[in-house]
Amino acid sequence: MMRIAMLASWLLCMVLSAPATANELASPSVLEKSLAELNEALKSDFDLSLLPELRALRRDAQDIDALEIVAQTLLLEGQVRQQYGDYQQSLVLHNDALQLAIQRKDLALMAQSRLAIARLEMDLERYTYAQRSLDDVHQLIVQLTNHPQKTPYVTQRLQLQHRLWQGYLYVLLGSYHQAVATLQSDGLVVTGAPELHDTLLLARAWALLKLGRYQQAQPILNQVAKSNMLVRNQRMRLRFKLLQSMVWLQSGDFQQTLDTAMPALMETFATRFLDEQAELQFVMSNAYVQMGDYQQAHLYLKRYALTKDALNFQKRNNKLLQLESQYALATQKQQLSLLEKDNALQAQEIFRHQQILENTRLAQQRGALLLILAVALLGFLYWRWQNKRYLSLLEEEVKQRTAELDERNRQLQALSYSDSLTGLHNRHYFFSEADKLLAHTHSASQSTIFCLIDIDHFKQINDSYGHAVGDQVLQQFAQLVRLQLREQDVLIRWGGEEFLLVMPDTDVSQAQPLIERIRHVVMQALFGSDAQRLMCTCSLGFAPYPLRLSNGQPLDWEQVLELADNCLYQAKHGGRDAWVGLNPPAQPLAMSFEQLQQNMEAFTVSSTQLAG
Repeated sequence: MMRIAMLASWLLCMVLSAPATANELASPSVLEKSLAELNEALKSDFDLSLLPELRALRRDAQDIDALEIVAQTLLLEGQVRQQYGDYQQSLVLHNDALQLAIQRKDLALMAQSRLAIARLEMDLERYTYAQRSLDDVHQLIVQLTNHPQKTPYVTQRLQLQHRLWQGYLYVLLGSYHQAVATLQSDGLVVTGAPELHDTLLLARAWALLKLGRYQQAQPILNQVAKSNMLVRNQRMRLRFKLLQSMVWLQSGDFQQTLDTAMPALMETFATRFLDEQAELQFVMSNAYVQMGDYQQAHLYLKRYALTKDALNFQKRNNKLLQLESQYALATQKQQLSLLEKDNALQAQEIFRHQQILENTRLAQQRGALLLILAVALLGFLYWRWQNKRYLSLLEEEVKQRTAELDERNRQLQALSYSDSLTGLHNRHYFFSEADKLLAHTHSASQSTIFCLIDIDHFKQINDSYGHAVGDQVLQQFAQLVRLQLREQDVLIRWGGEEFLLVMPDTDVSQAQPLIERIRHVVMQALFGSDAQRLMCTCSLGFAPYPLRLSNGQPLDWEQVLELADNCLYQAKHGGRDAWVGLNPPAQPLAMSFEQLQQNMEAFTVSSTQLAG
């Protein structure tokens, strides 16, 4: 309805102003009103259909030299394109708005442009550059505070926006305590901007939930639940439902968690909100784990991994390093074109002067004319030499930038393959390198053992001693297990307290002593710090790859991992601190994969059997 009313007002303005002058048709007051209506329409959702109206408004503002309105339309269009993943065009629009603000020396507009660039940097995971932009915004706000011509409303709104995005950056960096301290409103309420205040409250609730303080987050969510923003803005509504489901999960009401998260997850399908979709899948997986429904938990954990992989792929393809390289190259080409045009103009000017001298002094100064022609030739040769030299330097710089970009891409790939807490390879590494790790098994007689390791009662450790001690236990556990492995073995953090051990060129009989040694060493070890020592046990489940059934075709590694997971479940169900492994006969099994899952106990070996 708001968009229909806005279009009707534009048509009415065009009809009534037909006999009026051009200045009356595009007066600043009319353009400011149209800008406010477009800004209000964009609050509900960033609709691409509004882009033609934004561009028409920008052209009208350019006609009357209303540069502030031009800059505001650039920022709005940049935000719309950023929401749909067009980071390159968004960067260009934000920088154009910043240049206009610098040209006008408008501190408030400069701060708004810097905030928009900071948000773009966060989307591209360039947190250092985002912090630099936020620091620049803080300096501009300090200058605005002492500026007598700016109203307090403008400064207060910028302060609230800066506080919101600084806290949001702290959450992305994992500094949750800093985020909670930053996202306090401290009585700073901007009249006419309730959505901004509600967004800050949601960010604060998010930081509190990251710290496990759901009792403090729930009153904040109750306050935001009354906001009209949840009705108008789909992304904020999904974010609110995600945080509410996290509160139910942390409070132990797992059924309420599923009842809240499931409708929100359905609402994310066929939308661009992949971040919220992945987080909702992860919350539902945790809820199913706590309820004991491990099959559903595993299903939603797989979906979460696939969604995160899609997000990571999208982000890697839109890294700002690539945009900077393209933007710098375009700028250099533009400079080269301007230089060539300038040289052409200079050559034309020299030729014109030569014609004048030839017409006026042809008879008297033939010698001077020859000298001028010689100088022109030397100048042309010198210009050609300089031009070739400049092109050579430019090509060298492009090669250097390309090499830097390749190196940074390699560094980003290494980071995406590593678990930041334990230093081990992560699940993404295994999915990417699985074919290489298992290539030898198709031709060699030896098999590869997939062993899933799970720390027993790890949730109780987190609940009793805190997440800091839990992280310390994970680090010490990973280091302890790694010391027991052979050189060719690969240990991967599979997720949470679960690890995947890949043992190449190993059969079941060779794997059993190594797995028993891991179980025994973990049982005997002390974890935690000197001030807080505790003991842990672990459960292990393993299966060999390749594994052939009645049709003669081997199971793929995903199915073998599922069998190892079933063995792990048997070890857990049998009392924990144990291992269970699949030990099939040498000949192919005359059964299907589903039948093997149902009759696994006939082909398993366990630590309890060996002990008995």
